Amino acid sequence: MTTTATSTAKRWMPSSPPSRGTGRISKVIIGLVVVALFLTPYLWMVGSSLKSQQDIFKDASTLSLWTFVPQNPTLGNYLELILQRDIGRALFNSLLVSAVQVTFTVIVCSLAAYALTRIDFRGRNLLFVLILVTFLVPSEALMVPMYHVATQLGLNDSLLGIWVPWIASPFGIFLLRQAFLELPRELDEAAMIDGAGHWRIFRSVVLPNVRTPIATLALITFMFSWNAFLWPLVIAQSPENRVVQVAIAQSTVPGELPNWGIVFAGATLATIPILLLFVFLQRYFVAGLAHTGLKG
Repeated sequence: MTTTATSTAKRWMPSSPPSRGTGRISKVIIGLVVVALFLTPYLWMVGSSLKSQQDIFKDASTLSLWTFVPQNPTLGNYLELILQRDIGRALFNSLLVSAVQVTFTVIVCSLAAYALTRIDFRGRNLLFVLILVTFLVPSEALMVPMYHVATQLGLNDSLLGIWVPWIASPFGIFLLRQAFLELPRELDEAAMIDGAGHWRIFRSVVLPNVRTPIATLALITFMFSWNAFLWPLVIAQSPENRVVQVAIAQSTVPGELPNWGIVFAGATLATIPILLLFVFLQRYFVAGLAHTGLKG
């Protein structure tokens, strides 16, 4: 009778919860599927950059391994870009413009964020709201007035005109303002007791404690500048002032079938700096975005 009662009790006992290992395996599988969805277009782009035009169309007709892996790899597309289409000059222009824009954007936005958080003046909050309002205006709507102003200042058809209008970034001011608000004001007061002024507090107290948001702003600004197409196309017409995105778009002849191997090769070259920068600054990028909305 005791045995029967024990078996009955076991029958009605709730089943044990699924093991943690099963949940981890599910997360890994889902993560691999997401990674595959994002990487597949890039694998196709890189593989196609090593193919001739004929092989690209032949391998794309049916989905198979050879759609992504070249059967007869060739560097002809890259050699034509470098030797005949002067892609190296465009890459250098993009690198120079992006580096300078990152430097000045970080300087301007950090100074503005310090003034909005550490200096008390009338209308400070209203000024910040106006800055955020400019962030909501589409950049395409600013092209005509920006081109008029740049022309009046003599910045037309120059690398200087590509980056100067964008150094005062509303997003950058917002990002660094949120980071500056996280710092306790006691640090400023302690520095003032030691005789420090605003410049020394900004340089020696505030900036060393906001390295992560600054690195995040630098990465986002670099990506924005490197991927810019419309404004560089409008403001810089000379071939020697072309950036890489414009050079890739102009590698095709209007009215003719694009040489997709050359287009894919240019896109691959243009992607490499962004990937390298993101690999080295990934932890700053994620941590910085996680802190953008903690305080208003």
